[in-house]
Amino acid sequence: MAGTIGERLADLARSQAPAVVRFDADEGLRGGWAVLPSAFNPPTRAHLRLLDLAQGVAGVEGSAALLTTRNVAKGVEGAALEDRIGMLLAARESRPGLAVLAANQARIVDQAAGLWEAWPEASFDFVLGYDTLVRLFDHQYYTGAMEAVLDPFFERHRVIAANRGEVTEGEMREWVAEQASRYAERIVTVALDREHGRMASSAIRARIEAGEGSDDFPQGVAEYIREHALYEEA
Repeated sequence: MAGTIGERLADLARSQAPAVVRFDADEGLRGGWAVLPSAFNPPTRAHLRLLDLAQGVAGVEGSAALLTTRNVAKGVEGAALEDRIGMLLAARESRPGLAVLAANQARIVDQAAGLWEAWPEASFDFVLGYDTLVRLFDHQYYTGAMEAVLDPFFERHRVIAANRGEVTEGEMREWVAEQASRYAERIVTVALDREHGRMASSAIRARIEAGEGSDDFPQGVAEYIREHALYEEA
């Protein structure tokens, strides 16, 4: 792979068109992939559990962590993007088949366009927590009719949605039936257990900043955080 992680991220940021790059290997992607878009600040065991659940969905052959270098709801804070890729690569110690990607777009529909442009021989299902699922159907992130954007998106992609926090899988299914019935057949729900459902990157950062420990991230990620002294200062 040509260039350092930082150089490749800088090239990605300069691209005006939707683009995605791969950091764990030089090979392209083929077949069916479950893609989890997130800030990974830091990656948690919950992220990996979501991908494990997605691997059980028919048609999914591989899993990918997609670092979103831009966010529709907040700016970049905490670990540098280069370190987030480093942590995801460290997470592969326990998930050697995990593809590590980064996208230069904030909206999922635009990330999808970048994935399709990069690897047209692959298919991609998006793994979303409940809060991200709700944002996908928020009109404020669309210019004009939301359906004009989401109709072609759901023709090509499925969403694998998982409950988060206090929201149960049943409540999430009810929300889909009431708020996203047009696309319900393309939304697969999976149940995230309470232990993983409570994990949040923001809470992990707060504990590290307070000098407390955490076992909510994979061992490789924990070692990377210690080695690079991440999150030690607010």
